Amino acid sequence: MLNNISIRKSSFNEDNSIKKVGLNDHKVKNFGPGNYQLTKKDIHYIVYGACFLASGGGGPLGLALLFMDKMLNDADVMHYVNPENLEAHKNIAFVAGLGSPDKIFEGFGQTVSLNAFMEMNNYLVQSGQEPLGYLIPVEMGAMNTLIPFIISAKKGISVINGDPCGRAAPEMSMNLFNIHKLPLNPVILTSDTDESGHYQKLIIQVKDADDAENQARQFAQSHNSTAGMACYPMRGVDLNCSILSDKNWAKFIQWTVGFAWNLGRDMVELKNYNKFLEFLESFPLTSYTLFEGIITDKEVREISGFNVGKIIVSNGIETFFIYYKNESLLAWNVTRKCYVAMGPDSINFLARKDAQPFSNSDINSDSKKNPKNIALGTEIGIIGLCADEKLKNTELVNLFLANIQETLAAFPEDHIPYPHKYIPLSDLMSNYNG
Repeated sequence: MLNNISIRKSSFNEDNSIKKVGLNDHKVKNFGPGNYQLTKKDIHYIVYGACFLASGGGGPLGLALLFMDKMLNDADVMHYVNPENLEAHKNIAFVAGLGSPDKIFEGFGQTVSLNAFMEMNNYLVQSGQEPLGYLIPVEMGAMNTLIPFIISAKKGISVINGDPCGRAAPEMSMNLFNIHKLPLNPVILTSDTDESGHYQKLIIQVKDADDAENQARQFAQSHNSTAGMACYPMRGVDLNCSILSDKNWAKFIQWTVGFAWNLGRDMVELKNYNKFLEFLESFPLTSYTLFEGIITDKEVREISGFNVGKIIVSNGIETFFIYYKNESLLAWNVTRKCYVAMGPDSINFLARKDAQPFSNSDINSDSKKNPKNIALGTEIGIIGLCADEKLKNTELVNLFLANIQETLAAFPEDHIPYPHKYIPLSDLMSNYNG
């Protein structure tokens, strides 16, 4: 073990992570006080847990909490469904919001996702199909895991307990739906509803996920830097993970919403950093406490329309750099000149004072707008989670490596070598302990 680096491994062997059913999975399948029904309090837990799992991305925690308070009422009831219980004939889509956090803090973007949902519904019905029966989160993240539940509250639609990323990712192509070539079209883009009750929409057939993301960004730029997106229409039979649909297990990561609920409940109710780490170890995944120290600085630059940056954390003896492109992609020990973690493994943050999770965009943000601003000088823990085996697909790993290289290129003065191959977190930790 390296001096001053607390490498804490979970109590489960990593081989268990590839099993479909593991110890304590009942916690993440059937969670919450109701029978597949959730209240605003449950969504609060999910937002916290999803923020932690997002590897620094997925939108600001403070923004998600403000958004939730504006869009959900205490009496709202939301519904979820487990992947093995999807009805074959019901239609599915994922609906997301994208845009500038600053604009959303100002009040824009509150209706974009609901508008996208309604337009996808209209498209399906006008095509002679059933309306949407399920939504699936785009990724784990405070905002994009929240959005389907806001629609559930308004429309009574169920949200699937799973997602195609297991974390948040910088680009739309970096998800298992894309890797498995699931049909993406049509892609529907929508603006906010204006004072007269109208909104703009665009229904397009795109070449691929990169084309969809580029067009969505262009659309958002013309509409107060926010947009709603609906895409990947499919049926329940395409994702059902019962024994009869065994092949669908590879297409997405099951039970992540329930996992987020469990983690978030522990964070919110106990607010205890050390107890949370103990709780995390009760789940069948491999996790490590990579570093503990104080945030000393944050540098932000822009490349190709993305925010890239570097979080600097120090304990007075050693220093860590966490490089991100919206999401954290690489952790580097400056003192020892070595990689600590890299995507698709996730690099997650917790405040040591109260176990609050946070995203890169919450760090040193505008405290007047963001109630969960994380100031420089905050003492934090950096927690590494080993990626699900499905995310170690060669195509997906290469996308992560390309994004890591692009991010490092924005900081040439650091002279960080580009990783030429993915080194799993467990291997990096073995070298630390060796």
